[in-house]
Amino acid sequence: MFSLAAAALAAGSIAALSGATSASAAGSGNGTCASTELCVYRNYDRHKSEGYFDLGSPDKNFTNGNNNWFNAGGNINDAISSYTAGTGTSCRGYSLFWDKDMNGPHMDIPKGWGGNLSGAYANFDNEFSSYAKFGCP
Repeated sequence: MFSLAAAALAAGSIAALSGATSASAAGSGNGTCASTELCVYRNYDRHKSEGYFDLGSPDKNFTNGNNNWFNAGGNINDAISSYTAGTGTSCRGYSLFWDKDMNGPHMDIPKGWGGNLSGAYANFDNEFSSYAKFGCP
């Protein structure tokens, strides 16, 4: 009986590791902020110590449970205040959408740009719910 429980536990561990590997392979949420990704921050002025998340692959819904801040609690949905756009993509840039499923108002961020969602962009502060790249070959 002990061996059956151990086998079940091992199978569950392997499944959990497989899920983590596929998420990392997708290029989002592995904590790297690679040159091909959009890195978003919980607070203004892009301080990783206050919460950050890297977006590589398109994500139709930030509330899917896979987008929790590194170095801070909570989910990135409706909580992004600043960003850094990677330059290593063949796309023209990155799009953050107000609503899930890449709908509603959106903000296109050209590759290489970074800043706060303040001033002219203040209406977008803490409002984004999905993500994609734009202008891809």
